[in-house]
Amino acid sequence: MELIQFFNIMVIRSRKWILIALITVSAINIFGDCHKKPFCQNSVYNFDIAIRAFPDIDSVHIGDTIFFEINEPVFLTDLSSGTSIDFSNAQNLTTTVGLSKLISDNLYIVYANSNFKFYLISGYQVSRPDTNQFREYRFLELGQRYQLKFGLVPQDTGVYKMFVGNALNVFRESDNCSKANFGINFRNTNQHLYLNQVSFPGVILQPGGGVYLF
Repeated sequence: MELIQFFNIMVIRSRKWILIALITVSAINIFGDCHKKPFCQNSVYNFDIAIRAFPDIDSVHIGDTIFFEINEPVFLTDLSSGTSIDFSNAQNLTTTVGLSKLISDNLYIVYANSNFKFYLISGYQVSRPDTNQFREYRFLELGQRYQLKFGLVPQDTGVYKMFVGNALNVFRESDNCSKANFGINFRNTNQHLYLNQVSFPGVILQPGGGVYLF
């Protein structure tokens, strides 16, 4: 009987040490990630950066070039706190560009990138297999500023709607934990939002945002 009690005690103690070991390993995993910063968050900061188009006229000829440019400092204001943040050395700050062709009421072609030639002037192109649908560009960091500039040359007639995507969960080389969302919005640009009525009558778009029509 005493022998049975002895083994029962040993089993309980073994389970206790296994549980302690598992808790210890879990703690190491939690606190060991992200340069030993506990409880990494998906997003910490929210920034708003500007893109502009020029010439921002509603009609261009085939072969003409419309330029799009972003030129923002690496010191950015967090929209949540109003604090200026040094977000230099971002590793994955990119935006995705896509175009659709508006034809008539509720009729449009979703992917129309193939109707244009793209010329990258400042920044880096991210390789992806669906360039006929999306072009993705990574920003150039130069002189304490984030820069991106590309040209768009139409190869076919029509009314087009361009979308510029936001950059989400951007992290810095020195800090994989603190992430940021970059809202990319047109400023100081006539976006010709009334052209949206060609395929979406009654849908009123607000100025700003990442939409440009021509």
